[in-house]
Formats: sequence, C-alpha cells, structure tokens
Amino acid sequence: MGGELTDAERSGYRRDGFFVRTGLFAADELKALREAVERVHERICAASAEPDPAPVERIDDKRYQRLLDSLVKWEWQEGRSEIRSMEPCLHLDPRLERLPDDPRLARPAAELSGADRLSLFTDKLNFKRPGGAPFPWHQDSPYWAFGCDHLDRLASVQLYLDDATRENGCLWILAGSHRHGALPVREDRGVLGRLYTDVSRVEERRERAIEAPAGSAVFFHGDVVHGSRSNASAASRRALVLTYQPAGLPRWNRRDVRDIAAG
Repeated sequence: MGGELTDAERSGYRRDGFFVRTGLFAADELKALREAVERVHERICAASAEPDPAPVERIDDKRYQRLLDSLVKWEWQEGRSEIRSMEPCLHLDPRLERLPDDPRLARPAAELSGADRLSLFTDKLNFKRPGGAPFPWHQDSPYWAFGCDHLDRLASVQLYLDDATRENGCLWILAGSHRHGALPVREDRGVLGRLYTDVSRVEERRERAIEAPAGSAVFFHGDVVHGSRSNASAASRRALVLTYQPAGLPRWNRRDVRDIAAG
C-alpha cells in the first residue's frame, strides 16, 4: 500500500481519530523487530542489575527508572520484573533506529501532520507480557502539552509486533473523542490521575477494540482517548509507537533533531 491516504482513511481519521492499515510489515521484518525489542529488554534489565543503578522512583503505586537514556516503566504489580514500557527506545538497537524513516509509516504521518518533511517527536516501546496490567483511558496531548507548542501537528502510529486481540490486551479507542480536544482528567486517581481521562464526561462513548494481526499499524490523533486492558493470554503483545512532527523541530524533552529521511 502506498503512502497517500485513501478517501476512506481521511474521512475515518476526521470522524474517529484513527485508522488501521493491516499487513504493512512481512513476517521476516517482524521477526527482526521482535528480536531487536527483546534485545533492548535484556539490555535494560542488565542495566538495572548493575551496581548503583539509577534509583527507582515511585509515583502513586507505579515504578519508574531512568536507564540507558530511557524512562522505563516497570510492570505495576509488586514482584513483577518485566518492563511495561520505555521511552525513548530506538537508540538502543540499530534495527530500531532506522524504523522512523520507513515510508510505510512516515508518508501517512506526513499527510496527517500537514508537513512535507518530518522529524521524530518521540518513540516508545510497549511490552504487554502475560498478566500485564491494563492502562487507563488517556489522551497523549495533555501529557506532551508542557513541552510542545505544536500539538496539532503531531501524528502517531502504533506498529503491532504481535497479533493484537481482546484477550492479550489490545489497544482500545474511544472513536471520535479527539473532536472534544483536551478532556477533564481523573482527580480521584492520585498524581497520575492528571494523565487519565475522565470518560464519564464523554457523552458519546464509542469503544472500539483495535484487533489486528502483527504487522498492522494504527495511525491515531493525539487527542483521541485510548487505553488497554490486561493481557489474559500466555503470549506477549508488543508494539512500537512513533510520533512524528514537522521537520527541523527538536525531540520531546530533548534538544537534538532527528529528521526523517525522504523516501
């Protein structure tokens, strides 16, 4: 499939705040990416076991740690040693570093961003291991608002490295919620509640489970409300998330610019 959006994708994005492209990446490409993310997981775990690692910070009941220039969120349940997510991640493996330049991801994002050329805003790796905890409803834009003055020019894509199903905690989206802009947050959920959306304030709640095979990509708006449920399966549900912005702009919370190669 080419980079240009179809009319159905454009109208779906305007209406729902997202669209899905299936079958973008082949089996051999996915195998290499899975190997890369597992290597990253190994490197982070090794760094955490070194003498005098960075301290584990606790916010509410969640555990965070800065390792290898990445903010690591450990699985929320006590006794779990798996990584839940980490941001950024691409710098930790050359197979991942090239991914943002892939035209299958960058070209659609360019149209959504309204830019002829792009740079990378941020990148994230989600590990949803068996038994992995759910993630509450939230919007990305409020999370970025204090470090970005061009939120309307951001475009995100989540690449599924594994089949995503209801059972293994696939992405869920409140279709059309992006049209409301920044929504009220959960004041009853501690410090982190300020990042969780109070969906009781959303009049029309069209919950969509974004089930799709490995190699699919979900392109979504920064204001669309999304989350995930726990992984009740025996297999991991891994995904890479890239957020693009117009070219020449520094990465979020960093000063360097990572422009996207023309393709």
